Amino acid sequence: MKTASKSVFATIIVAVAIVNIFMIGLLALALDTARERKEAEVRTTVENLALLLDQNVMGAVNQVDFYLREIQVYLERELRTSGALDESALNQLLRANGNLVSEVVDLRVMDASGAVRFGRAALRDATSNYGDREFFKRHETNPQAGTQASRLLQGRDTNAWVHIFSRRYNHPDGSFAGVVAAAVPASYFQGLLSGLDLGPHGIALMRDLDMALIARHPPVSSRAGQVGAVGGSIELAQLLRSGAASGTFYSEKTADGITRTDAYRRLSAMPAFVVVGLGESDYLLQWHDDVKKAFILAGLFLCFSLVFSWVLWRLISSREGATLRSQTLLQHASDGIHILDLEGHLLEANDAFRKMLGYEADEIAGMHASCWSHTTSAYDARNIVDRLLGTKDVSSIETTFRRKDGHIYPVEITSSIVDLEGQQVIFSSARDITERKKTEDTLRITATAFESQFGMLITDADKVILQVNKAFSEITGYSSDEVVGLTPSLLSSGRHDADFYFRMWSDIIQRGAWHGEVWNKRKNGEIYPQQLSIGAVKDNKGKITHYVATLMDITARKVSEERARTLAYYDPLTKLPNRRLLMERLDHALRASERHKSKGALLFVDLDNFKAVNDTAGHQEGDRLLEHAAERLLACVGQGDTVARLAGDEFVVILDGLSEQGIEAATQARTVAAEMAEALSKPYALGSMEYRGSASIGITLFGGHPESIEEPLKRADLAVHQAKASGRNKVQFFDPHMQAQVKARVELEGGLRLAMEKSQFSLFFQPQVTGTRRITGAEVLLRWHHPEKGMISPARFIPLAEETGLIIPLSRWVLEQACAQLAIWKQDPQMSQLALCVNVSANQIRQDTFVSDVLRILDNTGADPHRLNLELTESSLVTEVESVIAKMDVLKARGVCFSLDDFGTGYSSLAYLKRLPLDQLKIDQGFVRDILIDPNDAEIAKMTIVLAGSLGISVVAEGVETESQRQFLEKHGCHSYQGYLFGAPMPLEDFEHLFSTESRH
Repeated sequence: MKTASKSVFATIIVAVAIVNIFMIGLLALALDTARERKEAEVRTTVENLALLLDQNVMGAVNQVDFYLREIQVYLERELRTSGALDESALNQLLRANGNLVSEVVDLRVMDASGAVRFGRAALRDATSNYGDREFFKRHETNPQAGTQASRLLQGRDTNAWVHIFSRRYNHPDGSFAGVVAAAVPASYFQGLLSGLDLGPHGIALMRDLDMALIARHPPVSSRAGQVGAVGGSIELAQLLRSGAASGTFYSEKTADGITRTDAYRRLSAMPAFVVVGLGESDYLLQWHDDVKKAFILAGLFLCFSLVFSWVLWRLISSREGATLRSQTLLQHASDGIHILDLEGHLLEANDAFRKMLGYEADEIAGMHASCWSHTTSAYDARNIVDRLLGTKDVSSIETTFRRKDGHIYPVEITSSIVDLEGQQVIFSSARDITERKKTEDTLRITATAFESQFGMLITDADKVILQVNKAFSEITGYSSDEVVGLTPSLLSSGRHDADFYFRMWSDIIQRGAWHGEVWNKRKNGEIYPQQLSIGAVKDNKGKITHYVATLMDITARKVSEERARTLAYYDPLTKLPNRRLLMERLDHALRASERHKSKGALLFVDLDNFKAVNDTAGHQEGDRLLEHAAERLLACVGQGDTVARLAGDEFVVILDGLSEQGIEAATQARTVAAEMAEALSKPYALGSMEYRGSASIGITLFGGHPESIEEPLKRADLAVHQAKASGRNKVQFFDPHMQAQVKARVELEGGLRLAMEKSQFSLFFQPQVTGTRRITGAEVLLRWHHPEKGMISPARFIPLAEETGLIIPLSRWVLEQACAQLAIWKQDPQMSQLALCVNVSANQIRQDTFVSDVLRILDNTGADPHRLNLELTESSLVTEVESVIAKMDVLKARGVCFSLDDFGTGYSSLAYLKRLPLDQLKIDQGFVRDILIDPNDAEIAKMTIVLAGSLGISVVAEGVETESQRQFLEKHGCHSYQGYLFGAPMPLEDFEHLFSTESRH
């Protein structure tokens, strides 16, 4: 036995040792992994900090470069225009740019010998010459050097350490004129470094490629920390010699004796590099604390395991206590355990039983059960014992106990006969069921309430239906078996969006309840309104366990409300809005038009001679006429417009959201009014007779400025009275001028359609010439010769054609005529080289059939596609740029040329310009007109010429009217022209005559 005990003891000791070794190994592995992860994070951090410094330096250098370029452009422009540099103007420019980097940059201008000619006041009197500096010689010998950055230099005037950023500027002939330079002191870069948070032992360095110190943070007073000092760790020197652009290294033997993890990065904007390092003692501080905690944890674990082993050994070695344990279990049971003899006297009881009755241990010993059982006498107790002896089964009964203080409460007793040391006893367990009884009563009351006249349903936390009442089934048509296990979503009507349900459930979760009206669906598909209340049931920890919903069908109430609303807001005869609702909607329309800066229209419709219908056919037929008129008016307006019956035979129509332009909005309103007048003039079947009527309509516009509701009504009323006074069956605007404009526009649109049918259009040709006045082609221009009004300006009919869509067939006709003319010229050796430019509208090029139409016309006419030049406007490129480019590529492959007309007037964008397959840019005549008097127009024209040259395409100037304009354009590289100087737009015969005349000369 002793040998077995020793074996068990040895096993426990070995197990404890293995567990502790395993625990220590896990801690060591975790600490090593944590250190590696921390070091990797630090390497990433210092790399990011080095990159941040690189970007900060690049930003400062780009700013310096911007000012150097600006000064270079100024110098070269002054040398080109006046041949000399104005000292006062240049110094003023330098002072204006002197705030660069908070007044730390010195700007200076050197001539070709290296002498400082101009500069800030601090350097104006300096006698230094920079002709021997490396940066100066580089600019002198290399015209393409651009902006150069020097290594760290010591200034000759101030002995300060600086970096020189410089650019060359040239004479007009391209020869070397000098250098403009900016000196950035090393102290500026110290400011860039000082913004970094590096911890107590971190460091940030900036050195040039000769290892000379530019800046250091934090600064040190030793010689190694002075600007210009050459130094650096061995690891840094090796990394620099390797030529790597960036990298990380670990430095132990540093000048200040601090071990760090460092990141090195060569700067992209200047010949220097930065080093950012974080102290190992800083970033491993938490890791060292974790090591200490790990040792403490290992010690605690060892102590715990030893104690646990000792306890376990004691338990294993103990052979006693089984009886004690049983008694302990009985004493600590939650139920009242008690043992009675067969006579009902108490033999033994646990603490829970004594607390249930309120007695001490010495008070309850030997007590008879009838003393605490409120409903059981000694006789009853004997009967219970006999029943237990007869069955030998476990018996459970509900009875009541009386406490020592007299309080009576319900209990449940479970009893059985057992043998205890050769004696039969009654072993009983008593449980206080007061709370259970309360719960049962609550459930019984709840069940009664659940079967109320309101529909109710209960779901779990996942919204799965657990129970519904009878009223729910009566309201929805679903039985309990059909919905239990499903979710309430089967009742959804589809009338509410996801946002409605999201807000509803948010209220339930946040506030515990929601109450409101919803539309739900019955089993038969009927949609009905419902009053719905949902509450969340939570447990004692605040977690939602169930949802309870009560619902009520409110169809009858809604019908009653709707009936009341109809009586209040709608005309009972026509079911149209009455005056009250009209005024509300008109107020809303006025505010909306003012807010959106749009126009609206108010139409006053008065049925002509309506009183005669009442007098002849009777009021019943008159009412039928009003109903038919209302239906016809509704058919003429959109869904967002309003048709209301004001009184008698008077109707008012609100047209909302019309065009912002007054004349266009008036045209839209006039069109609707005409439709209404036509609809109201159609026959009405009134009983046995057929009635034909008419209507007088008054129109006024509103919007664009605040006004009261009554104002538009007054204006429309006056307009309808004017219509009736002028003979009835009229449409009249309140504003006579607008009436005339609308009428003129309608007539022009009708004339435009007739002109297409009657072939009243013709083509005019405006010559395009070279600098030698040789005609190379012409721009095709559309002209309309009205048989009565004569020549109508394209400025009037082209915009109208665009709005009405007539521009599509009209443009197709122009293209067909131009290609037919090219085919005719193709047969003439002299005119076969002429090209025709045809304007293409934005609407035309957006057509899906545009490419196929052009190719079909070329094939049908036999025109040379290389002589066809399609002119696009910038407005056609505002949208669907990719589609336009694709169409141009297809036609370009066939040989068709493209010009960009009116360049610079609207939406010019270099982003799409460089992608367009263009052959030509046209300078708009608006720039050419004032090219000699407006410097801005002149600069734009010159920029366009330069831009066209850089893109490899030709340029044509439009609107050239004087020889001086032509000479200016020629001087700056434009050699193709179009304008009245060479010929106005002319008929084909005149153009061919001009060409033949010029050809002979």
